[in-house]
Amino acid sequence: MKKILCALLVIFTIPAFLSGCAKNTDYASYISEKRTDIYMYSDDSVSIKIYVSEKENPYNSDGIKGAMTSLTEIFVALPENREEVNVSVGNANGEMNYRAVENIYYLSLSNGGVSGDSAAVTLTYGEESNSYTLLNVRDDSVMDCESAVKCVTEHNPDLFASLTENKIFKGEIYVRLLYDEGCYYYVGVCDREKNINAYLVDGVRGKIIANKKLNG
Repeated sequence: MKKILCALLVIFTIPAFLSGCAKNTDYASYISEKRTDIYMYSDDSVSIKIYVSEKENPYNSDGIKGAMTSLTEIFVALPENREEVNVSVGNANGEMNYRAVENIYYLSLSNGGVSGDSAAVTLTYGEESNSYTLLNVRDDSVMDCESAVKCVTEHNPDLFASLTENKIFKGEIYVRLLYDEGCYYYVGVCDREKNINAYLVDGVRGKIIANKKLNG
């Protein structure tokens, strides 16, 4: 009888211990990709979008967080192709690359200095130069990346407990702000075997809309 009681005690103690470790772990510190803001502008002749992120560099989906760098990505769609398109935003500027498959112009900057509720962008092609004001889709009603991670940890505590040892998380987390008539977050939890548990989180309510497991 004593052996049975000891076995039951071990069975119930291990999950409690893992849960305790998980509760005391700062999972936000394991975010290796964080898209915090999206700026957009569109009219009949041009569409402009900016992603502001922090990202591991070099980027490697291995379940280990590396050094982070700031990243500003600019996407421009024009009604007709231009031989050369230059863009100026924040404290940076440069010549954009044309992506034929997507029919867009693209430029990635290490730090564009874009922040706040809006961003001023100037496009120059040939003798023509036009300025635009892009608005940030994330307002005060939308949670931040860290809160999105918290929603996922509360939704699936067993996953995080299984990847936590001595308060150390054996994985990395990707958080990307998305916009489609509203703000959402993609949260990907990547373990050391490169398996990813992916979640779609409502950016306002924090509700988990969908989840999927991707094997590495």
